[in-house]
Amino acid sequence: MSDLAESHPVLDPEPPALQERNVWVGARLLVSSTIFLFLPLVFGYLYLATLNTGGLWRPGDLKGPIGWGLAIMLALLFSAGLLAWARSELAAGNDGRFRWYSLGALVLGLAAVVLQVVEYTQLGFGPTDGGFASVFVGWTGLLGVVTLLTMVWLETVVASSFRNGNRSPGSSPGDVDAVFFYLAFLAIVGAFTFSFLYLV
Repeated sequence: MSDLAESHPVLDPEPPALQERNVWVGARLLVSSTIFLFLPLVFGYLYLATLNTGGLWRPGDLKGPIGWGLAIMLALLFSAGLLAWARSELAAGNDGRFRWYSLGALVLGLAAVVLQVVEYTQLGFGPTDGGFASVFVGWTGLLGVVTLLTMVWLETVVASSFRNGNRSPGSSPGDVDAVFFYLAFLAIVGAFTFSFLYLV
């Protein structure tokens, strides 16, 4: 048994700079793959709206409720803005403020998901009520799921930060930069979604 333990190779940990670079590259790849998740919905919107076969694109002139859409978009934008503020506090060495601002960003992101769920109860139409309705439900549903998964990622950063107390931020600046990069991208997608589905 001792011979097996002695023959087991010991792996050296990766240098922190390499790990931060890997996380940053991973965040960029995640953004590019998310773009390809939403592109079919944009294409479906443009294609179905252009054809409007039998006037079934928007039967009865269906529209997304602007109030709910605005609330969801603002929650995403403020979440990204608060995380940007948290990043600047972390860079300035204010670990305590970083923790609380990043927690606020997490709460606002989760609020966007909850608002999306509540909006579905107030729609008055479903995915089978025409082309616009099906694109609307698919697009907003996908945005809600992706936002929820991003909040899980942010929660791991926030939880590790609180767990380590004042000894360290709990998450490297590279981790925070990566999740902020993706959340800022999602906020842009949220603004694009609001423009397409609620204003047009």
